[in-house]
Amino acid sequence: MKTNRIFLLIAFLIAWQFTSGKVAEDPKTPLLERVITVNFEQETVASALKRIGELAGFTFSYNSNILDANRLISYEASNKTVREVLDYLFKGSIQYKERRKHIILTKADNTPKDTRKVSGYIIDEATGERLKNVSIYDPVSLSSAVTDAYGFFQLEIPKPSNEEISLAVKKLNYADTVVMVKGDGKGLLNVPIKIDKEKFNALADSVGRKIKRFWLMTKSATVQAINMINIDDTLHRHFQFSVVPFIGTNHKLSGNIINDYSLNLFGGYSKGTEKLEIGGYFNAVGGNVHGVQIAGLANGVAGETNGVQVAGLVNGNLGKTTGVQIAGMLNFNVDTTNTVALAGLLNFGLRDSKGARVSGLGNATMGKQEGPSVAGLFNFSTRNASITQVAGLLNFTAGSMNDGAQVAGLVNFAAHDVEGAQVSGILNLAGGTVTGTQVGLVNYATKVKGLQFGLVNITDSVKGVPIGFLTFASRGGYHKIELSADEIFYTNVAFRTGVRKFYNIFTAGAKPETFNDSETIWTFGYGLGTAPRLSNTLYLNVDLTANQVVKGSWTDAINMINKLYIGVDYQFARKMSITAGVTLNAYVTDVTYQNYPDIFTGYKPHFFSESTGSDDINTKWWWGAKIGLRFL
Repeated sequence: MKTNRIFLLIAFLIAWQFTSGKVAEDPKTPLLERVITVNFEQETVASALKRIGELAGFTFSYNSNILDANRLISYEASNKTVREVLDYLFKGSIQYKERRKHIILTKADNTPKDTRKVSGYIIDEATGERLKNVSIYDPVSLSSAVTDAYGFFQLEIPKPSNEEISLAVKKLNYADTVVMVKGDGKGLLNVPIKIDKEKFNALADSVGRKIKRFWLMTKSATVQAINMINIDDTLHRHFQFSVVPFIGTNHKLSGNIINDYSLNLFGGYSKGTEKLEIGGYFNAVGGNVHGVQIAGLANGVAGETNGVQVAGLVNGNLGKTTGVQIAGMLNFNVDTTNTVALAGLLNFGLRDSKGARVSGLGNATMGKQEGPSVAGLFNFSTRNASITQVAGLLNFTAGSMNDGAQVAGLVNFAAHDVEGAQVSGILNLAGGTVTGTQVGLVNYATKVKGLQFGLVNITDSVKGVPIGFLTFASRGGYHKIELSADEIFYTNVAFRTGVRKFYNIFTAGAKPETFNDSETIWTFGYGLGTAPRLSNTLYLNVDLTANQVVKGSWTDAINMINKLYIGVDYQFARKMSITAGVTLNAYVTDVTYQNYPDIFTGYKPHFFSESTGSDDINTKWWWGAKIGLRFL
């Protein structure tokens, strides 16, 4: 029985709440946005205000001199906001301000001004829901507003009050709407908009739409960002001035406007620039730039750039870039470039680059590089490179080097072919064929069609001339081990490596009769030679060698036999040949040194010439001969 009474009491209270017209509200809901249902039948204004306050959970505060509290009114409001009810009661003669649990009523300022306030609600036509994040703007004055969480907006338009105003209403996935506001129009606007199904379906699966929707759902979405998301229209202005982004003559619609001329005191943001933009610190553009962009610190462009960019620190572009880029520190490009790029530190591109690039530190391209590239330290390209790369330290190309040159203080690297030249202070590497020239301390190429000039030259195969201290070609090269005897040293061994046109000779020899002595007489030396073909099995040999003669472990003076050899090489088997020829010998010694070994113990040649210079160097000349057997 007691339970039934409690149930009846609860039901009575619920019924009383609905019959009294009061609707439960979230306490966080602004007072003017609280929704009520109320019916006035010849009630005074004072009584109506009291009932509105009771229904919505607040009180009014006002001076009785500003309104006729005894004026009788009749009005029925069903699910209307407090703002809408008050707007009907006072017809714009009273303005409202919230403060804690009070709404303060003051007399509206009716003094004529050059600005006009317009306010209202944006509503979903199908559901009646009040829509947040809707953009409303005047295309002429660029005054704009965005609806709050309760669908309400208010904006001031710099126009006389008697002019008709055309407002554009935009929201992502909704049809574009235009509202005409008459000059004598008063009160709140209630603007219904409807879903644009074609637009919604077209964007349903796009990444851009998902990003926009995510942004709108975040608490950090700004009025400016919401406008750029909602408004697809592109507005044009001949000139704009801004202090910082969105504080200037283009107001909060800066991100939707393309300017011919743009002047930014500290920095600015726009949708595009057609002729000239100057920023004290930075310029930021969400679309394209055509013309000239100058900034004290940085230029940033999300679209294409066609013209000139000059920045104290950084130029950054997400789209294609054509023209000239000059930056104190960095030029950065995401898409392809066709520019002359000058940077104090680095030019960096994520895709192909055409044109000249000069930097103090380095140039890096994640695509093809077509154009000269000069850097203080390095040039880097992940694909083919053309024209010329010049760097203080390193040139690196993950593709081929086409019709150009790599010049570096330390290292040149090309993963594939090189057509042109590689010149470095230390190392040249080519993973493919070099058609041209390699000059460095160490040169390597898979195949050489041209010239290698360096201390060490290494290649798999060669169709050209490698010149250096040591050349080794694993396929198609010239490699011979030679055992030989001449009139002075009867036991000699030599290794010849390179190509027949030009090879290196590493030699060593000894006098066998001194093997049992306390100090053996032996020689070591180096030489160069060429072996042109005379027939299928016969080659001419012209060698020039220099050998130091040593007694024991070392001889502390010049003691050299220099030899010019002219002979023939007859290949009697696949990897064996015999050689014989004449030699012109020059024996060079220092007459001030007294501990020379006697090298003419077995045979003393006839010296057809002997002379001693002012430097005490004695030279003896004679003719000799050599015979030898070669392998490999």
